[in-house]
Amino acid sequence: MKKILFLLTAAVLFTGCSKQKENTQQIKQISENSPDHEWYFFTPHGFEKTSLPQKSGISSLKPWTETLRASDANTGPDGKGYLVVNRLGVIFFDGDSSGVLMQDYSLFSNSTASTLIFDSGNPYITFSRSSFFNTNAALEETSSYDSNRPYLVRISSAMRSFYPVITYGDLNLSSGGEITGTHYDGSNFLCSVKLRKHEKTYFSYIKFSSEEHLETLAPYTVKGKLKLEDSTEAAYRKVNSPSPFRQAPLRLKKLLSSIPDNFDFAVRCKNNGGSSDRLYTSNFDSDGISAASAIISDGWICAVFEDGTTYFNGALENQNIVNKGKNMAFRLPKLPENYIYGPFCISGNKLAVAWEESDFYKTGRSGFLVVDLNRVLYER
Repeated sequence: MKKILFLLTAAVLFTGCSKQKENTQQIKQISENSPDHEWYFFTPHGFEKTSLPQKSGISSLKPWTETLRASDANTGPDGKGYLVVNRLGVIFFDGDSSGVLMQDYSLFSNSTASTLIFDSGNPYITFSRSSFFNTNAALEETSSYDSNRPYLVRISSAMRSFYPVITYGDLNLSSGGEITGTHYDGSNFLCSVKLRKHEKTYFSYIKFSSEEHLETLAPYTVKGKLKLEDSTEAAYRKVNSPSPFRQAPLRLKKLLSSIPDNFDFAVRCKNNGGSSDRLYTSNFDSDGISAASAIISDGWICAVFEDGTTYFNGALENQNIVNKGKNMAFRLPKLPENYIYGPFCISGNKLAVAWEESDFYKTGRSGFLVVDLNRVLYER
């Protein structure tokens, strides 16, 4: 979903960060051979260590909705990290561990896992099927449809398992139609739906919520489980379109305050353990915007650009405040050409950042980098 929203609202956001200009703030570079990080790449059965991204297992370029790649990430309110890996599962980080993979073949094998949200402290992910690339997408009005097909699934790190809570039948899509985008504001879901009828394509928009806690909902279709209502394209665009960076949260503006005014960027910002992210841009009209992801937690704030430039302020769990409360900046190891950094999470002293080989809408090699933030932030 995240790539689709970027393309719909600001196509220039995916030009990469190779044009990152020199910042006025001193930036520490993590060297390629330093002991403070480890590389991992995704395989059809999990993930393995590698010396460098370009030396990981060969993976042909495929549409991003159908291949192995980290589609979203965040840190939960309990300090645990989650990295959602499309067509594979969820990598769970608890404290200083290097990550544990949770899998469910029936969920991940033939659907796109995308949006990661939190509700009442619990993490959830959405599942959909691309009408462009997935032949099993039930787009036609007369499609054969499994009404109990999961749409929203709860992640249980304690049980290392997944529990469906909302199905496509609950959304009244049992006669065809695919979710193409989701926004959750903490109470209500707002979704776009694509449907083919009489050889024509239609988009509609729905808004829904539950009077019960999501974790208590039945894993199968139940009439009346949700409060459903029609919405509009205008409402959907409003929550998914970029906002001026001057409207960003104050802590994010302070974190990136040293970036020169003539450097154009866009950042997707979310709260740890929160709802859907919001997109902010410094220049709507630029042809060369650099993209970043940011997370705001009670104790710290962090932003990672696609070229690896990272900004941090605050303190890790059970640690002192970094750099006497001033912003700290460092660059992750340089990636090869056409590779970018993506979503991230922080748990304990570990920063886990996704990386991928990117070619417009296709992804090749992919994996994640684990950085020991104790070494980077506190040992100077």
